[in-house]
Amino acid sequence: MPAPMPAQMPTTPAGIAPAAGPRSPYIRVRAVLAAEWIKLRSLRSMLVTVALAALFCVGLAALVCSNYTANWNRFSTAKQAAFDPLDVDFGFVQIGTLFFGVLGALVVTNEYGNGLIRTTFAATPQRGLVLAAKTALLGLLALVASAGICLTAFFAGQSLLSAPVPHVRLSDPGVLGRVIGAVSYLTGVGLIGVFAGVLARSTAVAMSAVFGVFLVLPTMINSLPHGAVWQHTVPYLPSNLGNALWHSHAGGLVSPVVAAFAFPVYLLALGAAGMLALRHRDA
Repeated sequence: MPAPMPAQMPTTPAGIAPAAGPRSPYIRVRAVLAAEWIKLRSLRSMLVTVALAALFCVGLAALVCSNYTANWNRFSTAKQAAFDPLDVDFGFVQIGTLFFGVLGALVVTNEYGNGLIRTTFAATPQRGLVLAAKTALLGLLALVASAGICLTAFFAGQSLLSAPVPHVRLSDPGVLGRVIGAVSYLTGVGLIGVFAGVLARSTAVAMSAVFGVFLVLPTMINSLPHGAVWQHTVPYLPSNLGNALWHSHAGGLVSPVVAAFAFPVYLLALGAAGMLALRHRDA
């Protein structure tokens, strides 16, 4: 009877598992998104910033609208005729941009501050994928937060504009589009904050940049004489483009359609600059 064949010896050393194949792009993206989401929701400063933004913006809208109602009879006829209920209600947007810009910057600068960014890039060498995940999650968070704030401020403010003060409803012509414009503007500023954080790698510098671009620069330049140079440059500043999305378009702002196409150009340019900086600088 022939002798039994010896069992085939394992081709890998004992105790060492065979190397796993490369992960699919879908699995890799899902893992990066999950990791970034864990970091995002555990960041206390993010929650505090959103809470402060909601408290300040809704409170300011209610305060301003109630003040107009209380003092309506004291206003001149010309001021009453120029009154726009949504412009007054959404005046908080110009200050709210600071909260959302800081919100976006914190997504990046917090990791640079505590050194966690090195661990992030060691776990995921595809830095572009990391930036894309941060941008997507912050964009979603900013969209939800800005929508909640704008809708709450709208209903609270318009309910306080009682007769004889004019008020609007969400179903009135053009109102919903202007509300969506305000939400889009605040969401876009949050994304600009992300890219500013990538370029600056410092919370203080990123916050200063957002403050200068969206508050100081418009205050200084908008008051200049409206000559030919002004008309072809100043209305295309990111702050003025954002305001054109929700404001009643007085004071030389571009149309909402032009603003809807021009404002994303800033996002694309800053996003590309942030991507290049992330790939060519050390963590």
